[in-house]
Amino acid sequence: MTTKPYLTGHYIPAVDEITATGLTVEGHLPPELNGRLVRNSHNPKPGVTPTHWFKGSGMVHGIRLRDGRAEWYRNRWVRTPALDGAPT
Repeated sequence: MTTKPYLTGHYIPAVDEITATGLTVEGHLPPELNGRLVRNSHNPKPGVTPTHWFKGSGMVHGIRLRDGRAEWYRNRWVRTPALDGAPT
């Protein structure tokens, strides 16, 4: 079987929902850079190989920056019927 390019490298799916706090920053974050960055992305559950990049489950990732610190990172699967095993 050929490896799907949308499941390799930087696109490898996260396997767990996590909440991490007190993140280590390499380098320097400007203290005036405050806010949240949220990204919605393709992320099939472990053991599921979608037939196309746009099929299957997704995940929302977020990070909170404040006063030169990365306060937290969280990721959660988008709760859809596909996440519970419905055909896509």
